[in-house]
Amino acid sequence: MKNWDLLEADENLILTKHFTPGRAGTINKIVLHHNAGNLTIQGCYNVWQYREASAHYQVQSDGRVGQLVWDCDTAWHAGDANANATSIGIEHADHHANPWLISDECLENGAHLVAALCKYYKLGRPQWMKNVFPHSYFSATECPASIAGSQNAAYMKRAQEWYDAMTKGNTPAKPAAPSKPASKPASKPTTNLNALADAVIRGEYGNGDERRRRLGGNYDAVMKIVNQKFGASSAPARPAKKSVDTIAQEVINGAWGNGDDRRRRLEAAGYNFNEVQNVVNRKLGAASARPSRVTLDDVARAVIRGDYGNGDERRRRIEAAGYNYNSVQARVNQLL
Repeated sequence: MKNWDLLEADENLILTKHFTPGRAGTINKIVLHHNAGNLTIQGCYNVWQYREASAHYQVQSDGRVGQLVWDCDTAWHAGDANANATSIGIEHADHHANPWLISDECLENGAHLVAALCKYYKLGRPQWMKNVFPHSYFSATECPASIAGSQNAAYMKRAQEWYDAMTKGNTPAKPAAPSKPASKPASKPTTNLNALADAVIRGEYGNGDERRRRLGGNYDAVMKIVNQKFGASSAPARPAKKSVDTIAQEVINGAWGNGDDRRRRLEAAGYNFNEVQNVVNRKLGAASARPSRVTLDDVARAVIRGDYGNGDERRRRIEAAGYNYNSVQARVNQLL
């Protein structure tokens, strides 16, 4: 941090989406997270360009602190609207997998940041489950992993030491011994394939050749888990069990979500989004070859003609075709 007392981060890389401007409550707690990976400040920023989530701060493995959402705004991090409105979210990079562990530098500056926030917002001395909470308290998740487990005591002890020192205007003594795994692995840490599969499903490893390149030697094993999670074939070399026509019908039925979520889920399961969407459009009578020529008025008039049904069926069919239901319905109302 450039200035702990004024909460000036080493780097400000502020998001322009996936947060809520302002707050519906007063800051009264801090919620801790871990990356489930060794992300940088830029890495978090990149992920949150397409993933509908965010946090106020990211602490890198080297201890560098970045701000991605201003404290006065509401980050989408706790999975709970009230908790989001009344908290500051801090992400931490993991430098070790299976088990997840954060580095000494990340622990030191993450704890220092907690102390600085508690002092700045008058939350009192950092206390676990009183003014400092794990993400898992608000959502069904294992996050923040070691910060709520094997490294929790060291993290909170250091946060309290920093708070005591900051409120007295001095600097605490350095920890007597660095936090290290109980037994240092003799070989390269085991890769957490399940965590990588979840990251692929979230869209953090791209698609196609890019995904294969970034996963490297873990590609086949990770994709096997991804396919299992989506109910697809467990053998990575086998083609998808379902035909494009079947998947397109599932899309129309609402089984694959909408918009970016649909694209991410289809591609994570090994399907070609454009190919599936073209079949969807054809089934719904839309123009798959030149979709850009279909205007909002065209769709609205098709709705008025009855081409898209009524009620929930209309919404499902409009969204399955890739259109914004509310925009279309608003135009329908204007035309009527």
